[in-house]
Amino acid sequence: MEKPFRIEKMDSFQVIGYKIETTNQKQEGRHVIPEFWENFRKQQLVDRLLPLMNSKPYGIMGVNVYNVDTDSRRFDYYIAAASTHPVPESMVAYTIPAATWAIFPCTPETIAKTEVQAIMKWLPKFKYKPINSGYITGRMKAGAPDIEYYGEDDYAEVWVAVRE
Repeated sequence: MEKPFRIEKMDSFQVIGYKIETTNQKQEGRHVIPEFWENFRKQQLVDRLLPLMNSKPYGIMGVNVYNVDTDSRRFDYYIAAASTHPVPESMVAYTIPAATWAIFPCTPETIAKTEVQAIMKWLPKFKYKPINSGYITGRMKAGAPDIEYYGEDDYAEVWVAVRE
């Protein structure tokens, strides 16, 4: 069976953008993240974010950062871009740690389904295992964020940090 993903080792990099705090409790994140994206679009915040993008990977990212406090269900979600610029007022920065990533190409419409298939179906058939756990229970134990990458022309990717 051919791998539906590629493996990339990446050094750490900084992203700058907008952040919300949410939780997996009562599936709150599933409701507030789409609202966050909708407000991002309505307020045309991409126009403030794109000029800051000056390093790889070039694109807009949705970044899930787990274990932000003692509650394993809480996480921060960023809409951000890779940048080395100073952080503007009203934005925040986060450093994506160096990691090995399984990267699954998809479209913005299939990104949620692709993430589920990546973790539950594809990775278990290969020698790579996600470094994060708790996807089913919502009680995350994480060593790296999960990333949604949005490029040009309706291209998207799911990034899952892995180990062999």
